[in-house]
Amino acid sequence: MSDWKEYTLEELCDFQNGFAFKNSDYVDSSENTNEVFRMGYINRGGGFKEDTTPVFVPKNYPKNLDKFILKPNDITIAMTDMKNSMALLGYCARISHNNRFVLNQRVGRIRVVRNDILDPIYLYYYLNSSKQIDYLRANANSGVQVNLGTDTIKKSILKIPSIEKQREIANILFALDQKIELNIQINQTLEQIAQALFKSWFVDFDPVRAKVQALSDGMSIEQAELAAMQAISGKTPEELTALSQAQPERYAELAETAKAFPCEMVEVSNSIYIPKGWKIKYFNEIIDTYIDNRGKTPPIEKHGIPLLEVKHLPKNSVFPDLNTTKYISNDTYENWLRNKPKALDIMLSTVGTVGRVNLVPTNNKIAIAQNILGFRFNKEKATQIYMFYLMKSEKFIFDMEARVVETVQKSIKRKDLEKIPLLIPTLELQNLFSKFVIPFVIKQNNSENTNLEKIRNDLLPKLLSGEIQL
Repeated sequence: MSDWKEYTLEELCDFQNGFAFKNSDYVDSSENTNEVFRMGYINRGGGFKEDTTPVFVPKNYPKNLDKFILKPNDITIAMTDMKNSMALLGYCARISHNNRFVLNQRVGRIRVVRNDILDPIYLYYYLNSSKQIDYLRANANSGVQVNLGTDTIKKSILKIPSIEKQREIANILFALDQKIELNIQINQTLEQIAQALFKSWFVDFDPVRAKVQALSDGMSIEQAELAAMQAISGKTPEELTALSQAQPERYAELAETAKAFPCEMVEVSNSIYIPKGWKIKYFNEIIDTYIDNRGKTPPIEKHGIPLLEVKHLPKNSVFPDLNTTKYISNDTYENWLRNKPKALDIMLSTVGTVGRVNLVPTNNKIAIAQNILGFRFNKEKATQIYMFYLMKSEKFIFDMEARVVETVQKSIKRKDLEKIPLLIPTLELQNLFSKFVIPFVIKQNNSENTNLEKIRNDLLPKLLSGEIQL
């Protein structure tokens, strides 16, 4: 490590604070706008993510914004957070887009100007290392809101190897991140397929409507079943004939599924129609166990069983993010929790960001904090997989949001959740749906990303400190 040298960040980089836009500055997105880069684009733990509520300003903004336009390999840093729920302070994202973003206040921009000495991708990993995050947070201006000062960032000490070594280290870490990102994209695609299937079967009632239409057109029940098979598979009659010859088992499975759908819609109230034999139920009619630890805060440990909070329930994911800094001991887990989460229990966020829905992983023991409510349904009445996708559906979210109370922060009470009407098809159909979807769920439950993240996080400090020599 004799060839490692120390610099302050400001010796090798240019730093820029964001611009203080007003809400009145924001306009609808168009080719003549820039997206405003806010902290919502920075992942907890570091990294770039898309903001779910983007805002835009016109490119012909009255003031010159040139110095706030973000360029590829710029690094953005979160400069403010709440003291009692610190999640983002100090973490960074790396920009890969040219001229897409303009920098907002409370976010800083770091741009390498001495590319002969410092590799920007290496710097990105350096700035997201636990050592650097701890340094920044220890030197932040503390109050109810915690803020990073410009000088604290600019005076940060960078101890770095040669530019060649930096690039070797950056390449290793970047390759791991690319694999993680690819897996995330695959999982999101699988999740979209599962949600589309749920919508077709249980929201739009496509197989049922296909049967109803066929029978109203004077077709036989056999022809109605064939119409339902087409609706389920998206295949033409000719393609179904070919399927019956090439893959008779798959054809038989498809026929069994089509047969499980009723041939009639019935009115339940005020011109609301549902498939015959399906029921409107409420949570208290189909629930087996609530996993509810509200009003209880367990003793926190640095290691042990992960304690999941609302921030650990991603919006577009089946399973939670297990990257947490809060753990409980096994003794607390066994003796303190009212109910322990089991594999495939459903977790719903009920305070703050209301409505995030995830499943408990099948291969990890976890605990849930008091702002999350868990659901385990009666197996004779509802399957976990069907209820999971029902609770992610637009109608359920709409019905839930109508019952949300907003005081200091948004919340929904269990008694109000229990007033939401739930469409419950036959158990046979729920099981058939689960059979189709389970392979997608299993794929997303694959622990590869967790393992890759652990490898990256273990390697990061050792590579950046020179403990591991390349």
